[in-house]
Amino acid sequence: MNTLTGYVIIAAIVLALAALAVWRRRGSNRLPLIVYVIRVAVVWAVILGIMWFSGDIARFQTFALVGFGFALGMVAMYIAVHVYRS
Repeated sequence: MNTLTGYVIIAAIVLALAALAVWRRRGSNRLPLIVYVIRVAVVWAVILGIMWFSGDIARFQTFALVGFGFALGMVAMYIAVHVYRS
C-alpha cells in the first residue's frame, strides 16, 4: 500500500467537507456542481482504496479506468459550458 493513496483519500474527504461548510455558511440551500463533483470523487477514492487494500489489482485497474473516464467527462463538460455559453 502506497501512503500517497491514503493521503489522497483523506484530502478528498477534507475538501468535500470544507466545500460543504463554506456553502452552508453562505446560507445557500442549493449546492453548486463542484460539491457534487467532490462527493463523487470521494466515493471513487473510497472504492479505489478498497480495491487497493483488498489486493485485487485487476478490479482496481478497472475502477481506475472508469474513474478516469468520469474525470475526463467532467473536464469536457466544463469546457463545453464555457465554449457554448447561451
